[in-house]
Amino acid sequence: MFGGLALDLGSGSVTGLIGRSGGGKTTLLQSVAGLIPWIHPAEVRGRMELDGEELEELDPGQRAHLVATALDRPASQLFLATPRQELEAARRLWGDAPFGRTAVESLGVGPLLDRRCTTLSSGERQRVVLAVVLHAVPRPLLLDEPTAFLDREGVWSLETLLGEASRTGGSALVAEQSGWRLGSAVTRWTALSAGRAEEAGAPRPPELPAPGHAPGERVLLRARGVTVERGGATLLRDVSLELREGEVVLLGGANGSGKTSLARVLAGLDHPRNGTVEVAGPVLMVFPDAGLQLFAATVEAEVASTGAGVAERARVLRRHGLEHMAARAPWTLSRGERQRLLHAVMDLLRPRVLILDEPAQGLDGEALETLVRLIHRRAARGRAYLLISHREELAAAAHRRLELVDGGIVERGGEP
Repeated sequence: MFGGLALDLGSGSVTGLIGRSGGGKTTLLQSVAGLIPWIHPAEVRGRMELDGEELEELDPGQRAHLVATALDRPASQLFLATPRQELEAARRLWGDAPFGRTAVESLGVGPLLDRRCTTLSSGERQRVVLAVVLHAVPRPLLLDEPTAFLDREGVWSLETLLGEASRTGGSALVAEQSGWRLGSAVTRWTALSAGRAEEAGAPRPPELPAPGHAPGERVLLRARGVTVERGGATLLRDVSLELREGEVVLLGGANGSGKTSLARVLAGLDHPRNGTVEVAGPVLMVFPDAGLQLFAATVEAEVASTGAGVAERARVLRRHGLEHMAARAPWTLSRGERQRLLHAVMDLLRPRVLILDEPAQGLDGEALETLVRLIHRRAARGRAYLLISHREELAAAAHRRLELVDGGIVERGGEP
């Protein structure tokens, strides 16, 4: 995937990795962490050192004492029942450092300590994972897409913590597609391109186009008085919303506010405690983890499972930049490539309403702009989209912006 790559991570530095989806950012982090080749088979040549000690012969368990890794899928890194138990395991591994307690407080993990990890939202899980690995400071941190599920407050907390960690001699290697969200915490940026690492400027948010059409009058989805409970507690109360033909709506809200829970009810995957949901056609939902919705052995077989013909499948694969990956297994794709594959599948299934939960994760700016233009083309033909995301630049691509606040829904217009 890359060769002849040289990269130094000095004390007190935070290095950001950027590059196109599938360019090798996650592969590099997993190689340093030891997951490659110990868990994911691959040929690794070269030399990696930490404080002069060679890492090549250390397995992931041995390296865990020396470096801390936050994977790009928080749910895959939480093994114990509660965040309190996860944090206790971190303290046993790295010691009860004051910085770890600061991270727990800053990331708002305190109220989550005795919740079951399986009941946490994606953003809450990401906060827990980050609080766990920050216990390792001043050891080097390897962070893969650490802002993917964080709300604005969570990103600000992470930015502050990374700055404090570097000032105390810590260091971090951060792969982040939306690097502009981390502000001044990153001291230098490195771009992976064509298998090489090059110095780069700070990334800027993409300038996404606005919809070029107005929504129609017909309502495709209507929710009335919806109340949602989770774990015996009321999460949302008396929520009502409408999606009209051709409309693109962005739904935001703080971590744990109930965005995904509401989306699952709207998609018919869960039942509300009270209220009704009426739809005028098929409603499909794309989950935050695309891997949960990909089942076939190859990319080609995945799109063939929709029943589309050969010529149409070929057109859709080209449209999503996947034609050269047709023979690959979905699990070998990068996060962004899996996202693109799942969007290709949904493109072929042609739902009347499509709910996209964190559609921008893993996508570089160019890929995100391509997706937004595709959404606009499909919406102009009558499909309705509900985009669920913390990425505020998506507000420019939507007709309306909604936010979940204190169990209710608020219209925010287009302002950030």
